[in-house]
Amino acid sequence: MAAVGAAWSLNGHGARTCGSCTACCDGWLQIEVRGHKVGKGQPCPFSVAHRCTIYPERPQHPCREFVCGWLVASSPLPDWMRPDQSDMIMLAANFFWRGFPVDVIVPVGEHPKKKALDWLMKFSAERKRLLVYQIGDDWFAFGPPAFQTDISDRLGRGEKPWGD
Repeated sequence: MAAVGAAWSLNGHGARTCGSCTACCDGWLQIEVRGHKVGKGQPCPFSVAHRCTIYPERPQHPCREFVCGWLVASSPLPDWMRPDQSDMIMLAANFFWRGFPVDVIVPVGEHPKKKALDWLMKFSAERKRLLVYQIGDDWFAFGPPAFQTDISDRLGRGEKPWGD
């Protein structure tokens, strides 16, 4: 997972905490923790009743390195877009396309809530940020036609939308 890119201004929020949100551990991100693969909809084996049983000893990768786009101090995402409330995890500036940051949205469940996706599309258009998001097994690109074509071509070749 990539680190959050710069270019977000402070949103006036104090330091955010995960609270009861465990979306990143609940099987929506494809990760591996201590040799255990975590797949779509299958929680991390160390997550029990929405609590990490190895939190003090959790591994650097991916656990400590992961940066949730909602949690980062400079996040412009409103409070109501916490992953467990918006049904999406944002990986901010996950990669760049022709110099523009591309935010990747991974659904928590089958798809992000419509309100959250609508908010992100408006935000992306206003800030000239590009967006790649998933609904079910399908990926979609939001941005100029050339970006949409590039993402579609990558998917057509069986690659991840953001390449490696």
